[in-house]
Amino acid sequence: MIWMEIEIRVDGDRVRVAARGSRGERTREHELAGFNANKLMSFRVAVGNAIARSEPLEGATLDQARALHEALLAGEVRDLYVRLGAVAGDQKQRLLIRLMIDNPKLKAIPWEAACRPNANLGFLASAADVIVARGVNSVDPWQPREIRRALKILPVLAIPDRSVLDGLESALADHVATGAIEILPPIEGDAVRNPILFERLRSGPSPHVLHFLGHGGFDRRRNPVIRLADDDDGEATLLPIEVFAEELRDCSDTMRLIYLQACSGGRPGVFASAAELLVRAGIDAAVAHLWPVKSEIARAAALDFYTHLIGARGGLGDVGASSQASRRTLVAKSADAFSPVLYLRGPDARLFDVEDRHLRPPRPSRGGRGAGPEDLPRPVAELLQGPFSLILGEAWWDEATLEVHQRLRKSLVEALRRAGEGEFESIPLHSLAERYALLAGRIKLDRLFQRELRKIQSKYDAPSIVDALTRHLGPGVHTTLLWLPFLEHVLARHHPDRRLFVIQPAQDGRRLVMVRNPGADDWEEIDDLPRLRLEEDMVIVRVFGGYSPEEAPILTRPRITEDDHIQGLFELRYIVPPEWENAIMGWIRTRAVLCVGMSALDWRHRTLLRWCFDQRPPPPGSVAVLAEEQAEDEIWTKRGAGLPGASTFTVVRMEMSALVSALRGVDP
Repeated sequence: MIWMEIEIRVDGDRVRVAARGSRGERTREHELAGFNANKLMSFRVAVGNAIARSEPLEGATLDQARALHEALLAGEVRDLYVRLGAVAGDQKQRLLIRLMIDNPKLKAIPWEAACRPNANLGFLASAADVIVARGVNSVDPWQPREIRRALKILPVLAIPDRSVLDGLESALADHVATGAIEILPPIEGDAVRNPILFERLRSGPSPHVLHFLGHGGFDRRRNPVIRLADDDDGEATLLPIEVFAEELRDCSDTMRLIYLQACSGGRPGVFASAAELLVRAGIDAAVAHLWPVKSEIARAAALDFYTHLIGARGGLGDVGASSQASRRTLVAKSADAFSPVLYLRGPDARLFDVEDRHLRPPRPSRGGRGAGPEDLPRPVAELLQGPFSLILGEAWWDEATLEVHQRLRKSLVEALRRAGEGEFESIPLHSLAERYALLAGRIKLDRLFQRELRKIQSKYDAPSIVDALTRHLGPGVHTTLLWLPFLEHVLARHHPDRRLFVIQPAQDGRRLVMVRNPGADDWEEIDDLPRLRLEEDMVIVRVFGGYSPEEAPILTRPRITEDDHIQGLFELRYIVPPEWENAIMGWIRTRAVLCVGMSALDWRHRTLLRWCFDQRPPPPGSVAVLAEEQAEDEIWTKRGAGLPGASTFTVVRMEMSALVSALRGVDP
């Protein structure tokens, strides 16, 4: 790409300008005639006033804009600008102008508002033959990112007004429908706090663009910050941009662009603007605002930007051309066009290579054979549309689970009667098992358990609800309390092309980790753990242990007795391998959860939920499916099943057979 860097610096009360070109040219320095630092700040104030009134530049302010253009592109700088512009035109390119500014006050000046002489709308910001960006110094290498399918955008909503996010999603809906853009599940609500925000960024699918919707500003030392979601007491929580930049740099290898739709995301601080710090840290480009703008203006600017970035013939993948096009849409109406600025790290504005992409419209998430979407409860239908985490318990009564409990209970009661014990019909199964283990010993309990469980495993296929749910499970982390590997077997059948992992407790506080690779016939135990890719892999955490999923299953010591479950409370922290802990726990704690077969009245289940969410409220959109006999709606809906925080579960009551039919009638 043909480029030109214009270096602007302060020398006492004077402002000096020099330039260099992409072919090795370098000009002599000249003074910015007619403008010192104070006069430039006056120009900034005049442009800001026009933005506040939603008026175009006119009168004395427009005259200043023309004078700034003449002063900036003067002498040898103008000669270089003309020559490089001609070269770029011959090659059917745009000339990239990067403004290299070393003074914080000068970074606040809307240089993009410089206007050609004898023109009313000939601003650098909206010119079709040039691209104007703010440049930064960085030691990180630059290279374009190849996009084979959709441009993935991750929205982060840090304000309670969801209409801002709804507006963005609505504006991009047509592009989502064509497959040109994929909007990843947004991070919003309580998830826009730390450490949840960082966990979500680390564990979620990696985007090409992060679109931040919220507010920016400064801390007491005038360092740029973004404002996260308020804490439980309504107090503001601020995240330094430098920390945010380093986190983004560490957690994503695909991200190239950050769009700060924040009221002060582009206002410079003591050392650099928020946008500049993000780019300096290694992000290729950032779009931000120099002034507060109305939400409808910010939304229109974003829509034009993305439309040009993924759809226009001359702007495919080019963030610079897209910025110019976005400003052109606004400039005829008001000075709002001069609020968004582009920071660019490399010598080329084409960040995304989209030449060989193959668009594939997303499959409809509803409809299909059998039951219609109206048969599926709305909370469940909405949850199925995005990534979610399944927690599968045993507090529901399919035929196989019912017989497991009945057989075990009957065998334990008979054994206790033979030992001279009394009646225990109303005692929970794990309490019966504890009493038998104390009287007869653990070995006898394990033999009884294994004998009865094998009969069930050979007699039944996976329960219908497990089969119906598994059709809708995507990559990520799912949890099961079942002793039999029904979930694992059905996942292997429905997803033969995915890498599946199983983690379950074993003897002596150890864990068993198994994998079924794509196309493999059986599972194998592994000690050397590969890197997890949760946007592709599926992980099943078997908290209560039981039979392994392999063809010749092994019974690791399952959680049966009260002591097993009490000891399991301490061992929960060790069940996930340390190498995978951030990825797995981050996924569980930041995705909506579907609880099936869980009871808020069972202390084992409440403990599991607290472990899953680390004493936090359940993620927004979480749903608990309750059986008809479970009279505990209020506990889930008003008290979050005993979890802290304001967020709660939505309860769905539906006969299991009807839910199975509805799930099977909706396309996964």
